[in-house]
Amino acid sequence: VQQNKVRSYRGFSFRFASFTQTMSDLITMFGQWDTLTKSLGTTEKVRDDWWNIIVRRYSEEWRFYHTLTHIEQLLQLYNQWKERIAELENVLLAIFFHDIVYDPMASDNEMRSIEVFKKFALDANLTQNVMARISNMIEATISHSAENRQTDLDLCLFLDFDLAILGQDVDVYKQYTENIRREYIHYDDAAYRDGRIKVLTSLLNSSSLYATEELQEEYEKQARRNILEEIASLQSQN
Repeated sequence: VQQNKVRSYRGFSFRFASFTQTMSDLITMFGQWDTLTKSLGTTEKVRDDWWNIIVRRYSEEWRFYHTLTHIEQLLQLYNQWKERIAELENVLLAIFFHDIVYDPMASDNEMRSIEVFKKFALDANLTQNVMARISNMIEATISHSAENRQTDLDLCLFLDFDLAILGQDVDVYKQYTENIRREYIHYDDAAYRDGRIKVLTSLLNSSSLYATEELQEEYEKQARRNILEEIASLQSQN
């Protein structure tokens, strides 16, 4: 089983989910964080303190999928589609903070992530409107549904970025499923199988996994194939 690799940067250790990661990946992520915080007008202390928090949180030992690799993947999609995004800073903030709290045994990770984001928002002197907007974007990851698909493209793109993993090649998807299983190691095989099938079936029953036509065209068919194959694999273990 592939192990998370521990590296060190800016004075502390962090974990990526893949041996293919390089130090340049973390430096690139910090570059985007640096640009974002400068555009928000934060101090260097706020920038560095919160960067340390972000890296420490996403490097927690019980994370195998929801790691810095996940953030890196969303940032790559952000860079790919940024010309379609109206409020770049908001989407970046949602990416960095949406999984900052992740406890596989808890059911309120998104709401707790919002509370952590609000602490950053206070330190960064963000407006109440921005605070509310990012909070709503993070909360939307609970159901991964956007009520205003026609008018809220930023939210739709952010949610689609978060689910893009479902539409990856078979080998990438297999690694994703293995990492998710490792995060839920506290469940026995039967309990995990039943719970996972329920989640996957719910996804299949949705009219579309992706809210935007662009990502639907790119990922929908492969995502549904991957999900069906995972369900079949899980059922064969029964």
